[in-house]
Amino acid sequence: MPYDPKITVKHGEYAPQDNKDRVHDDVELPSDRPILDEKDSRDSLWQMCFTYALQYYDKALLSQAAIFGLRDDLGLEDGLRYSWVSLIFYFGYMAGCYPTYSIRVVCPIICFLWAVVVLCTPACTSYAGILVNRFMLGVIESGVSPSFMLCTGMWYTHSEQVLRSSLWYSFSGGSNIVSPLINYGLGHITGGSMHPWQYMYLIAGLATLLWAVALWFIFPDSPQVAKGFTVEERILLLERVRSNNAGSENRNFKWYQMREALFSYHFWCIFLLSTLSSIGSGAVTTFGSIVFKGMGFSMFQSLLLNMPIGALAFICVLGSGYIGRNVPNSRLHVVSGACVPVIIGSCLVWRLPDSQRAARIIGFYLINFFSSAWVQCIAMGTSNVAGHTKKTIMAAGTFIGYSLGNIIGPLTFDAKDAPRYDPGFQATVICFGICFVLAQVFRVLIRAQNKRRDRQYGVPTSEHGLEDLTDGMNKSFRYPL
Repeated sequence: MPYDPKITVKHGEYAPQDNKDRVHDDVELPSDRPILDEKDSRDSLWQMCFTYALQYYDKALLSQAAIFGLRDDLGLEDGLRYSWVSLIFYFGYMAGCYPTYSIRVVCPIICFLWAVVVLCTPACTSYAGILVNRFMLGVIESGVSPSFMLCTGMWYTHSEQVLRSSLWYSFSGGSNIVSPLINYGLGHITGGSMHPWQYMYLIAGLATLLWAVALWFIFPDSPQVAKGFTVEERILLLERVRSNNAGSENRNFKWYQMREALFSYHFWCIFLLSTLSSIGSGAVTTFGSIVFKGMGFSMFQSLLLNMPIGALAFICVLGSGYIGRNVPNSRLHVVSGACVPVIIGSCLVWRLPDSQRAARIIGFYLINFFSSAWVQCIAMGTSNVAGHTKKTIMAAGTFIGYSLGNIIGPLTFDAKDAPRYDPGFQATVICFGICFVLAQVFRVLIRAQNKRRDRQYGVPTSEHGLEDLTDGMNKSFRYPL
């Protein structure tokens, strides 16, 4: 919003409605103090980036451990057993995907608990044991991404949110660059009482445990109560996001906002887009190393071939975020555009003969563009909604859709279809074709809704920008396209 030379703040105006910790009392800001910009905010961005990298490392380690004896040791070679070990994580994810509050406390605790589960993975000796382990990992990790979505929504304006979301999500790709190198070394460990895949989980669990302890001390809270800011700076931070018309943090759960979310076509469109755009993750995350090995590469070569996947994911996510940040109203165009290389890549892997190995590898790498579509869904899950409770429902719904996509994806890859897994890549083509069309339909609907509000209510204002009103109640809210 443009700089207001004099902002007078009444008692408790920006404090959470149920929060006893008022951030100020009748503060008048000096006329020579500008509104803080995004470079001034000492927020949680880098902590979210590193935490998400560890989360993805621990979650995706299954694919790399699979080619170093995990499938043999735990009897996962038959039928859909390995697929179920992968996808049961997302059943746990859905079971634990509830609205999150008190983010500063929740995130370090979640990090500590999932570290304990990862450290317990080497003790699994059966199919049943690894199923329980993976389910619990999903339950615990499920709170991380919705919390990060809420954090992004509290600290940044709508135009900034897509790039900030892409930054922390891109560290999934960064993790996939580093983890093959670490596990390449661990894979050479011979002798002793443990197998290489068990050492991989121990190292990952210990790293996460250490980070959980550090996170307790360094993860910031909402702008209203975060440490390191003066009262004046907190007010200025909230002025930055007033124009979102999305409200500020409110720790009272409001049932009417939940009902409004669940009966909104916005919720279901974003939910379906999240589901469809995540199906590609089943091929890349769960079956990457196995597909490469099926092409005739050794275990160590298959592991190293994952590194370009990480690099490309990093580029796709950041590129998507950059376009969303700098090209107005382009988000749903980006979703549709990202579907095209995924469809082309899946067709290359599916239709080309085994002799065209290089082209099939390129095709597999193109499937990574699913992440460009998915990161836009993350951003829409916070910027296309207002009201704190409604945001938490939208964030949870977005990641339930993500979980469903990651359940559907592995189920299309049956061991009987190895080593090519043609039905799995056929399913990917169909799902991303639907995603392409749905994104454009959703864009037409919300564009028409924005125009209707402009005709009925005129130019948007930020008068009620920090009140806990939903986008349905605040007629100045406009939906980013």
